[in-house]
Amino acid sequence: MQDMSSAMILAAGFGTRMRPLTGLRPKCLMPVMNRPLLGHWLERLSAWGIRRAVVNTHHLAGQVADFMVQNRLSGMEVIQSHEPEILGTGGGLAAAREKLGPQPFLSVSADVLFAANAMELFDYQAKTGAVAVLALVDDARFNTVAMDGERVLGFKGDAGLDDAPLWLNYANAGVFDPALLDYLPQRGFSNLTDALRAAIRDGRKVLGMGISGWWENLGSPAQLWELHRDLIASPPKGMEHLQPASPVVLGPGAVVEPGARVEGFAVLGAGCLIESGAYVKDCLLMDGARVLKGAKVKGAVLGDGYRATGQIEGGAHV
Repeated sequence: MQDMSSAMILAAGFGTRMRPLTGLRPKCLMPVMNRPLLGHWLERLSAWGIRRAVVNTHHLAGQVADFMVQNRLSGMEVIQSHEPEILGTGGGLAAAREKLGPQPFLSVSADVLFAANAMELFDYQAKTGAVAVLALVDDARFNTVAMDGERVLGFKGDAGLDDAPLWLNYANAGVFDPALLDYLPQRGFSNLTDALRAAIRDGRKVLGMGISGWWENLGSPAQLWELHRDLIASPPKGMEHLQPASPVVLGPGAVVEPGARVEGFAVLGAGCLIESGAYVKDCLLMDGARVLKGAKVKGAVLGDGYRATGQIEGGAHV
């Protein structure tokens, strides 16, 4: 394996599909078993030997910066790349280029999780000398990358791809030579696909590598709820370490009062409260959320500080 040390965590987005939850916290801090996504990624990168992580910020950037300060990991430098105006998946990389250094780097989106070891991408990039190696999965919902063997031909909407042998999905992770960033404007908004298309036109080697096992883009409250349901009932292969010992998970200071009724699963963030006389079934409660006496809440995600009364079934609430 190459001795590579840098990774980019894309965390600046508005989290539109995760609304209304992202009105209160950025999507990169959405909890998975009471640990924000960004925290899961920093821990994984550290375990893989990454020694520098650059995190771009924009939406609710102060929360992200505070989390980075309060959750430092030994042996890893974590650097913020703040974007006063959001720069997109390409512009964010271009703006962070100096921080990432001169060697190939890993880029991941904070809102995805997968079981595979992304460091295999480094090995493949070193072996092939590709300017980009995209992690790919077969997911009919999102298959937009045209492939011929290991070679990326282009992307959905490009001309001349009607006869592409195979379509796969970009798993929001890849290893990129900094030379790829030469195909982007050095300032302003741009998309990563702009650089990849330009590199392909220029004859540069842009490759794809299939990653095995479970993968999910946690784009919506429903997907976040479903992940918790699955982790408790039957965790996907490779994610067993996130299965809790009990279907009722209590964060720091969280309380289920005597006389409260909890069925199925309930994951309570820090400072949450389910009052005596309340009923909760299969719910995710973010920090400070409360289910008050007499309330009945089923299959819902309650946002930070939300006070549940009456009857609630499904959906996300702030």
